[in-house]
Amino acid sequence: VVFDIGAAFTKIGFAGEFSPRHIIRSEIKTMIKGDLVTSKLFKDNNNIDCNELREFFHMIYFKYLLVNPKERRVVICDSILKSINVRNLIAQVLFKDFEIISLCFISSHLLAVFSLGLKTGLVIDCGYTETTVVPIFEELPILSAMEYINLAGKAVHQHINDQILKNGIVESNGTEKLANSVITSVDEVVLEDIKSQCCFVGRFSSNLIAVPVKYHINGGLVLNVSGKLRACSLDILFQGNDDDQSITTTILDSILKCPIDCRKLLAENIVVVGGTCMSTGFLPRLYSELNHLITTEPYKDKLFLKKFVFHKTAIPENCSVWLGGAMFSALELLAEQSISREAYQLNPKIPDWSSMLSVSKEDLSKSHSEKYKWEGFRKTLPLSNPKFLPVSYSSELIKKDFTLTNYLKTSEE
Repeated sequence: VVFDIGAAFTKIGFAGEFSPRHIIRSEIKTMIKGDLVTSKLFKDNNNIDCNELREFFHMIYFKYLLVNPKERRVVICDSILKSINVRNLIAQVLFKDFEIISLCFISSHLLAVFSLGLKTGLVIDCGYTETTVVPIFEELPILSAMEYINLAGKAVHQHINDQILKNGIVESNGTEKLANSVITSVDEVVLEDIKSQCCFVGRFSSNLIAVPVKYHINGGLVLNVSGKLRACSLDILFQGNDDDQSITTTILDSILKCPIDCRKLLAENIVVVGGTCMSTGFLPRLYSELNHLITTEPYKDKLFLKKFVFHKTAIPENCSVWLGGAMFSALELLAEQSISREAYQLNPKIPDWSSMLSVSKEDLSKSHSEKYKWEGFRKTLPLSNPKFLPVSYSSELIKKDFTLTNYLKTSEE
């Protein structure tokens, strides 16, 4: 079973298939005193409640997939920036409550490149809460050049909500009223629908105004969506925040942090994934913004790039990471890369992406007494293939001329 658990939506399906079976909201609905209450899986502080997570996986297995969790391996497309506490909680629920065979966490940015058959690419994940840029060179993420910004779908929804309450007009029984006199806030589902159905990304430096449209809201209200709201709602992604940072500056800053001999190859292999980038006109606007920004300060004297090339994903961008997970799950090496139920019972901890080593005290004592064997070390990692190990730690060891024994002594202390 392959899970791509996002802040807004979760994609679920089976290994080897071309698209997810279901795309559901990452939320739980419960009855409290006769009222249906919706609770988001990911809170504002990026934490998850254990009981809600257990109920969420129960709903997935027995309502949507209709399979026995004890008979299936699990692969989770996981962001590098996700909290290690969330990863440990997911493993705890799946192993202890659902008794799955094995569990494998794989970097979502690596899967985005893997789904296209590439070894090198600049992965831009524009999701719900944030936009992350991760350069990947020869199947290795360059973590020192990773960039992220809190401009994504959530910021667009907030902007649409503010504009509706400030300048919006609704029709009720043939009469027009100010929106803020009728409604106090717009539901998240309605904002998502307005963004996807009514709004688009306008052209770079264009003053054209779109035609206004009417949007029906529950309760017999009709919202007049102005042409300016339709064409300019997503401009917040490119105009930037209070620190003058935007998606385009984040991309160029990430390329600038990469080694100079990698920059041209990364700029010509850009992979854009995530639900927000599916908005009409997003990619053409991003291309125009990058070509304009590269000619301005401070980039024109530092980045000498002639062109930017975007790869088209095999399926819609919001499912591209899941497809990479489904392809990887169909390989025979999945069992080697996964954490088995027996191994988790011995050591119920999931290593962080930034941790080079995850060994038990017994393994540490052996490393001091006898020659350390790489084969034994590999079994302690969630992704034992060296291709998936963070490159930053290996480069640090080379720079400081550390030996493995010295590193183990430091870790033990």
